[in-house]
Amino acid sequence: MLSGLIDIAIFLSSFILVLSFLVFFHELGHYSVGRFFGIAVDRFSIGFGRPIAKWKAKSGTEWMIARIPLGGYVKFAGDASGASNPDAEALAAMKAKAEREGGPGIENIFHFRPVWQRALVVLAGPLANFLLAAIIFAGIGFTYGSYDRASLVGSVQEGSAAEQAGILPGDEILTMDGEDVSTFTKLTRYVTLRSDTDIETEIQRDGEVIQLNLAPKRVEERDFVGGKSSSGKIGVYINSTEAELIHLEYGPLQSVGFGVSKVGETLAMTGTYVGRMFQGKEDGRQLGSVVKIATITGKSAVDAAKADKPFGQRMEDLLLRMVQLAAAISIGLGVANLMPIPVLDGGHLVYYAYEAVAGRPLSQKKQEYGFRIGFAVLLTLFVILTINDIGYVSSFFS
Repeated sequence: MLSGLIDIAIFLSSFILVLSFLVFFHELGHYSVGRFFGIAVDRFSIGFGRPIAKWKAKSGTEWMIARIPLGGYVKFAGDASGASNPDAEALAAMKAKAEREGGPGIENIFHFRPVWQRALVVLAGPLANFLLAAIIFAGIGFTYGSYDRASLVGSVQEGSAAEQAGILPGDEILTMDGEDVSTFTKLTRYVTLRSDTDIETEIQRDGEVIQLNLAPKRVEERDFVGGKSSSGKIGVYINSTEAELIHLEYGPLQSVGFGVSKVGETLAMTGTYVGRMFQGKEDGRQLGSVVKIATITGKSAVDAAKADKPFGQRMEDLLLRMVQLAAAISIGLGVANLMPIPVLDGGHLVYYAYEAVAGRPLSQKKQEYGFRIGFAVLLTLFVILTINDIGYVSSFFS
């Protein structure tokens, strides 16, 4: 009974801590750039709903930790809500008061600032998430380096795409569609999102370079926490005896490059997946929302904490897993917020792009319609992703 309660505590606390930290960093991006431009901020909240704790800074900003730890927001002066949709009545009253009384004007109000400043404030949130992920990956690279093996085939699975293409044990896979896949990490990354897609492959056999075509098959298997997911596989196993383990170490500057490259690779894979969804080549079931994030984060923490290792090693493994997941989720959070849906950062950027081209903002009425549509789209996406999440969680018990 006690063990079960401890597992639940680890599960929930790890999820809340990781998500709250990522949300804080995202909103800190908005806040920092806004304050850099001298924009007044009414509230900085981590979570939604009634506050657990709150305090007021000398700048006038109310800092708050709320009861529902599933997000957060920065509310600038003149905003109708945490989504930064303008409060037309409040803005009109501020403008009239400034014109009537003189003195301090309205230059510190977000919605009266130049469009390029507003765009930078909005863009700062997702960019902060990408920056955080790069910092985490750089830290991991500097501390641990990276490990890999050459794409030297040890065995070929019967009936697999590799067998059908004619790949044999001892072959070394060099390129796919002209891209270098000479290491197992690169090979796996390239194949994962190309199921049922013909790939021009170059291998080396007995010193001779051979060209062949193969199409990875979609395979469902369990991921690192035990849930089922599907991805492209070619059905080869690396020869761990002859393919020497490669350990790359990074100095301070090299680790920065490593961190940035990892973010770039993740963004590229995300773009490939979304593109294949629009082409009908992916069903979108790999996408998830809060429930899936909580499951992966919590299960990873519980598994690390319960591993049969010395306490110090378990804590180190737990911390490493959490920061790795934080980096991956941070990139996902940044990408999600850039979707061109009103209410999200991407939707605001679409409004500002229109304003920059047309020379005037979209009418208040049209903006309100956009925000309502945005909420409806987000609700629909939430339902779809929750269905995906339920399917993923249920796979643990199948």
